Amino acid sequence: MNRNIAKIFTCLFFSILIVGCSEKIPANFPKNLVPFNVKLLNKGVPVEEAWISFVPENMTTEYAINTFTNKAGVAEIKTWVGSFSQSGVPAGTYQAVILHEPKPSREISQHEIDTLKLEELMAIEAEIKKEQAKLPKPVPKAWGDSKTSPLKITIPEKGGSVTIEITDSKTFEQ
Repeated sequence: MNRNIAKIFTCLFFSILIVGCSEKIPANFPKNLVPFNVKLLNKGVPVEEAWISFVPENMTTEYAINTFTNKAGVAEIKTWVGSFSQSGVPAGTYQAVILHEPKPSREISQHEIDTLKLEELMAIEAEIKKEQAKLPKPVPKAWGDSKTSPLKITIPEKGGSVTIEITDSKTFEQ
């Protein structure tokens, strides 16, 4: 029995070691990340599943900074190099880009994809897109492009948070 326990612990140890080693930090990953959260509201209502990206002023970085908002409209900003990510962001000034596509009431299921003809799927997709075009857009279109977004955010050395309150196409607080 003790031998089996030893084997289990040995297997567990090596499994943890292998998983831990597979998550190597890339050499070009930025140092000194600070925690930073964004809360996105539209007239006081949280905006769920909005994609938020921070574009550094110098634009010469080898990493991406982005994440999605949760049900409360809060996004914990993450820094990415390839598929490796960590929570946090280097301190600095960024152009914030926010994209949000309202969810339609209906989505195409895997069963439909597997069973319907291409023409039927295209008709359903057209209906969904038509409905989506009529849905209110909680994020101004201009905010979805780094060239037109008015959102300039400075992240201090200690980190922090910002609330972005959408009341029109130019309003936010830091």
